[in-house]
Amino acid sequence: MIRKILLAVVLCSICVCQQFVKASCPSYLHSETEAVYSEAENEMPEDKLVEFNQAEHDRGLAKYTRWFVIIILILSAISLITSYRRLRSQRRANKAIAHQRNILKQTLLDQQVSEDKYKAIFSQANDAIFLMNHETFVDCNGKTLEMFGCKREEIVGHPPYDYSPSKQPDGKSSKDKAILYIEQCKKGISQRFYWVHSRKDGSTFDAEVSLNMINIGEQSFIQAIVRNISERVRAESEMVRAREKAEKATESKTFFLAKMSHEIRTMLGGITNSAQLLRGTRVNDQQSELLDIINASADNLLSIVNEILDFSKIEAGKIDIEDQAFNLRKILDELVSANLSNATEKNIKLYLSVHHHVPEYVSGDELRMKQILANLLSNAIKFTEKGSVSLDVTIDSESHDAWHTTFKVIDSGIGIPDSRIKDMFAEYSQSDVSISRRFGGTGLGLNIVYNLVNLMKGKIDVSSEFGKGTTFSVSIRFGKTDYTGPEEKEQDLLPLANTKQYQVLLAEDNVINQKITIINLVQLGHKVDLAVNGKEAWKKYQENDYEIILMDIQMPEMDGIEVTHLIRKYEAENPDKKRTRIIALTANILGQDADYCLSEGMDAYIPKPFRIEDILEKLEPEETS
Repeated sequence: MIRKILLAVVLCSICVCQQFVKASCPSYLHSETEAVYSEAENEMPEDKLVEFNQAEHDRGLAKYTRWFVIIILILSAISLITSYRRLRSQRRANKAIAHQRNILKQTLLDQQVSEDKYKAIFSQANDAIFLMNHETFVDCNGKTLEMFGCKREEIVGHPPYDYSPSKQPDGKSSKDKAILYIEQCKKGISQRFYWVHSRKDGSTFDAEVSLNMINIGEQSFIQAIVRNISERVRAESEMVRAREKAEKATESKTFFLAKMSHEIRTMLGGITNSAQLLRGTRVNDQQSELLDIINASADNLLSIVNEILDFSKIEAGKIDIEDQAFNLRKILDELVSANLSNATEKNIKLYLSVHHHVPEYVSGDELRMKQILANLLSNAIKFTEKGSVSLDVTIDSESHDAWHTTFKVIDSGIGIPDSRIKDMFAEYSQSDVSISRRFGGTGLGLNIVYNLVNLMKGKIDVSSEFGKGTTFSVSIRFGKTDYTGPEEKEQDLLPLANTKQYQVLLAEDNVINQKITIINLVQLGHKVDLAVNGKEAWKKYQENDYEIILMDIQMPEMDGIEVTHLIRKYEAENPDKKRTRIIALTANILGQDADYCLSEGMDAYIPKPFRIEDILEKLEPEETS
């Protein structure tokens, strides 16, 4: 369009120039004006005619000059505009070219950086990296050569199972497994698995292999990353062996402690029951005092055995926390009453303070709660020479389903040095060796308390001032319950002579326990047969009709549980046979408590050492007791 306009302007300019030339030439101008003014020549003088012709010439010249200037200006403006537009277009083009050049330069730079990074990762990685064309290796990094102990040409062109043993640890073919993993990777499913690779020299190593699909240019490859995990596998194997060894050691220790507990309790049963039987005879004051000493010593020894056994149970993880409704206020009264005589003997005041917000019935583990507080109270009395011991119970907070309760055992005893407080709950810990010699004890009590509190998801703290006293604070959450306790019935214990008489089989291998138990049963008016082992107990059961069997758990030939199984099976096969009541006699060895005995078919449970009251209570069926 611009070209057409410029062409038209140029043509016009040419025409104007021709007219300008004609106007500038006198002869040409005269020939033209001569025809026009021919008539005026006759009438006008010659000098006037010359002036006229000159004026006409000037006017024509001025006219064409104006047009020429206008056209030149138009041409100049058009030329300037065209030049400007061309210049601007050129600048834009140059700018665009420069921008594209920068983009290209940055792209090339980024590509170079990416290539450098890839090369660095590929070549400097601590893992072996392969590229596979879906079947064989096409490239690998330097770590691969180091890991497999070979040259690059020995890797490239080979399938992955060439550097693997014929079979993997699971017994499957390395080739078949490798092909399966590769096929899964081809489907776009990334693979990660354990693999045993072999080196060029034939040695093997454990590896963790990852397979992923990647695209390089227009081609797709499988990237395999192999990590040597031999050290990790070795460490894990050593940990497993160490754990198994520790578990075996724990089991051996647990079995040993259980066996020792059983034997010690058996002997204690002989001591305590003999002392109890002696009290039923005529004894003088001195003999009565000696019997008190025997009982106290036996109780202390039994307490030590219980602590060792509880510690072993906690260590073996065989203590479960129960959740049942119980009377909290009654337990607190019983605990203080049980420790009152020891406090009185030392001329120590023993106080119980229970806040009025503390409920009567709560839900939790009654036995473990008693064990915690009993241990703290006995410790407080033991380490207090003068002053007082108090048990304070408060409610910290209450939610819709729980009471958050705090028990504080406060004494005015010897106190604990600051340097020893942090170790108070450690195993076998006492604040000083001289304390152990002076007051005795195993040093397990507080550790047992600490672990029981943790099992109950509670918290225990201790604060003390050396020489002035100690405060143990236990915070435990108890559930709320609607239980209000059993119906209270006033019932006196029946005299021993009025107890119903039974035909009893005693299955017991220990001679002392045999004698003590038979004496107690005969005093109660029962008829007793004796079996010295489990095999004999099973035979006598088949030959006679017994209403009750007192069954020791640990016996030679056949233990009490096995005999019980045989009896219950025999009863099931012979419905005419009256069911025999089986009562376990056990030293409370690990794993064989009341619940265990009942679950194995027994009807009741008497722990060793037992007292005559225990036998009297358990001989009667629960519905009539």
